[in-house]
Amino acid sequence: MHIKSRGFGMKVEFDVKMTVPVMYDYMMYHTVTGVQFWLVVAIAVMLGCVYPYSKNPLYILAAVVVLVYLPIERYIQAKKQVALNPVFKETLHYTVDEEKMSVDVLEEHMDARLDSIAKVRSTKKSLILYTNRITATIFPKEAMGEDYDKVVKLIRQGVPAERVKIK
Repeated sequence: MHIKSRGFGMKVEFDVKMTVPVMYDYMMYHTVTGVQFWLVVAIAVMLGCVYPYSKNPLYILAAVVVLVYLPIERYIQAKKQVALNPVFKETLHYTVDEEKMSVDVLEEHMDARLDSIAKVRSTKKSLILYTNRITATIFPKEAMGEDYDKVVKLIRQGVPAERVKIK
């Protein structure tokens, strides 16, 4: 990770090699903030509520299976995503400054203006920058290291405040 000062501003650079734990964290964030998660929880609760009336332990077993299935399925999905996506086989080099975030991978270079970012969210392991409704860039906290706060500061300065929810 490198911090470079350009006369009037700050620029932070870091490299990301996508890992299964970071992808799993991202996928679980989407799971627990989506309708599907609450539907699964409701089904598990209903199965658990039937048990006292039926005294059939299969209802409790079914409730546990329903609750355990989703995290296991997301882990398998994260593992596949990291293994099969050719971009994740490479190291991605990110640069964030007051105006934009940039990514360089192989011979490709892409920029996204910070003021055009649709939303920014944080998880236990990452910052997630959505460039539109379905496309996201994942900044693992471990890749930013001690410069995490500087990246957050640049994001808060460049992305409209109502789009940023960082814990």
